Amino acid sequence: MDEHSFIQLLEHVLTPDTNIVKHATGTLRRDYYSKPESLSTLLHLLRTHPNAQIRQLAAVEARNLVPKFWVARGNDLSHIPAELKPQLRESILQSTIEETNSLVKHSSARVISSMAKIDLPAGEWTDLPGFLVQAASSGRAENREVGVYILFTLIESLEEAVADKWHEFLPLFSQTINDQGSMAVRLNTLLALGKMAESLNSEKHPDGVAAFKEVLPSMVGVLKELIDVADEEKANSAFEVFQTLLIVDSTLISSHFRDLVQFFSDLASSTNVDDDFRSKAMSFLMSCLRYKKMKMQSLKFGEQLTLRALQIVTEFKDLEDTDETTPARSALGLLDYLSASLPPSQVVVPLLNILPQYTGSQDPEYRKAAVLALGMCVEGAPDFIATQISSIFPVVLQLLSDPEARVRQAALHTVAQLADDLAEDMGKEHSRLIPALIRLLDSRDGSDAWKAACNAIDAVLVGIDKKDVEAYLPTLMPRLSEMFQRDDLKLKAAAVGGIGSTAHAAKDSFSPYFQAAMGALFPYILVKDSEDELDLRGVVVDAMGNIAEAVGMQAFTPYVQPLMQSAMDALNLGHPRLRETSFMFFSIMARVYREEFTPFLPNVTQALFQSLEQTETDIDVEVGELTKDVIITSVGAVGTQKVSLDEDIQAEIQPPNIDADDEDDDALWDELNAVNAVALEKEVAAEVIGEVLGHCKEGYLQYLEKTVELLALKAQHPYEGVRKASISTLWRAYATLWQVMQDKGMPKWLPGLPLKIQPSPELVRLGNLVINCTLANWSIETDRQGYCNGYLCKRRGDTFSLRPRLFSGYYRGHYTRAFTSACSHLEETTSVPARRRRRSAS
Repeated sequence: MDEHSFIQLLEHVLTPDTNIVKHATGTLRRDYYSKPESLSTLLHLLRTHPNAQIRQLAAVEARNLVPKFWVARGNDLSHIPAELKPQLRESILQSTIEETNSLVKHSSARVISSMAKIDLPAGEWTDLPGFLVQAASSGRAENREVGVYILFTLIESLEEAVADKWHEFLPLFSQTINDQGSMAVRLNTLLALGKMAESLNSEKHPDGVAAFKEVLPSMVGVLKELIDVADEEKANSAFEVFQTLLIVDSTLISSHFRDLVQFFSDLASSTNVDDDFRSKAMSFLMSCLRYKKMKMQSLKFGEQLTLRALQIVTEFKDLEDTDETTPARSALGLLDYLSASLPPSQVVVPLLNILPQYTGSQDPEYRKAAVLALGMCVEGAPDFIATQISSIFPVVLQLLSDPEARVRQAALHTVAQLADDLAEDMGKEHSRLIPALIRLLDSRDGSDAWKAACNAIDAVLVGIDKKDVEAYLPTLMPRLSEMFQRDDLKLKAAAVGGIGSTAHAAKDSFSPYFQAAMGALFPYILVKDSEDELDLRGVVVDAMGNIAEAVGMQAFTPYVQPLMQSAMDALNLGHPRLRETSFMFFSIMARVYREEFTPFLPNVTQALFQSLEQTETDIDVEVGELTKDVIITSVGAVGTQKVSLDEDIQAEIQPPNIDADDEDDDALWDELNAVNAVALEKEVAAEVIGEVLGHCKEGYLQYLEKTVELLALKAQHPYEGVRKASISTLWRAYATLWQVMQDKGMPKWLPGLPLKIQPSPELVRLGNLVINCTLANWSIETDRQGYCNGYLCKRRGDTFSLRPRLFSGYYRGHYTRAFTSACSHLEETTSVPARRRRRSAS
């Protein structure tokens, strides 16, 4: 291999000229990295080249080539010869220890760990761990730093294989975590201990767990030191270690958990440290509530954290700067987690008790903090907040008239949050609330306050009856229209949201404002030149859907074709909100136009099916494996386009094997099934299909086969929302098919057993699939009193009210299981939560 040319190409990779880099990279891959000698040359350069950038590049490329050339594959000679390996191992160990550049040193360490990942399981390079332990115990700080860091990368690479060797490493780490000569050694030890924690298990390594517990206080000490010297980069790595400790074997931190929470609580409250550190401390506390909810509840940390978070919120500066992470904004997030995770007695009650002190303060920041904190707790504890609304509402109303504009604006945000979760309760106060909101639209508080007022109106109108809304239309619509005419696109969007909610609440009483509203809004269904314009476009289309439902089919018809085209075009603009808005608009148009929406179905169903078929994550590779026996040939009704269903439809879903030792494990499992944007879109798509098929009825039947096929597969999706929406729509498909067949002449159901009217084969086979999917999900849902099972109960009840015959022959056995499960569900949702509530109240 021409080493000189090789080095030249590496130098070219470091040049700023893109064309040169591209050419050099291609040549390296084609002519050099295809040969094992390139790895040897890179390791040589890593030790000898004077340029640190070249050494760094050599380390990165060598690490990529190790899996390819370091391991022998039978008689394949395209690898590093065995007799050359000892020399190369010695070379890279020596070069790593002697390296002066920290970045190159760390990259070189990772090359060593990638080699060891291959060698150690094969019984080679067995003296490496001993060498590293010796280096980590050296009298030279530089050697200790390198030794511990390579051990860290080794543990990171070998993972569980290292857990059984804890007795070799933990005694060493208990010393190096307190190394007085080098912060780098202490930090590297902390990182290594964090990785070891991922492999230690209280059942397999009880002594190792005990040894880890002993070293935990020193780990906290390292983080504290980094915070004291304000070393942000290193402190961030340390914070990540403690986040990891929350999701490993719980016994590792159980005896120190109270102290950990107290430490991070004190850190979050300290105004003498960097804001970023305080926010990260609150992030840790939120993770405690996510992963260790029951432990947090038993330790009764709720009141302390609530009051401390409230105090931090007084530091809030800019309500509208949502992109910046500040302690005050993090504290609001913490309050949200607290109210959702802990009983009201630990969070909301202490907040309400101290609220008068804050709202009566002479300092406007305290008044603002109080109302913001109240708003953040609503979503987490809506039922309890509803019981206190009579005492809460006067406080909020008072703050809407506060002398300080920033307090009034904060109160507006809280009004919107209250109305989102307690629509009816807030709607009852409309006579006092709506006039106050209109006054704020007339104020000179500025664009941000006007946006907040529009958003509050948008939310509040949902809970007000039509006859009450009518009285506000003459004063409300001109003001919302005026806000829409202003240049601020975000204010326009907020005003449009208010107009849409007004139309939804006013229903046909909105007709006098229909033409003017459509004339003003219509030009914005095509805007797309910026993110803000796309946001506005989505809100406009959403509002037009509300207007369509308000004024009805006949009045809205001139606008349907261009709006449908706009909605279809929006699917390809790369904006997630627009895609979901388009889907929801389809469902509204189907509700308004019913069978007359059929001409739009080819494009609409294609878009919805494509959404359901999107690839999400690696889990989609296996989707359908458990229902691979689902056979769907056709679904139809008498007198419609159909072919026969010759096969029974099977949909067997096995419950996952989850061994949850305590209730906190359920939270961790839910977190691992993280929801991504594509999954959320699929949930919307499945729900919209239900709306469309339910209203188009016979016109939709030609798409029913594909619909059932897709939804049967999505009924086993890891995200509960997709499962719920899929099964709900399957039940709706069954009810729709039954209705269509009855309209085509199928005899109506007659009471009594045995059945006097047998369902058709098509209904039986579709019912087979629906029941299998439903019962399979019923059996695997871990939150039995949660909303998925409750929703399934409701959907089944809705379908039964139509009297379709799910109780004939085949189904009778299934429904014995179903009703047994339903009784169990009812018992769980009544007795068990009651016992928990009694325990929580104490």
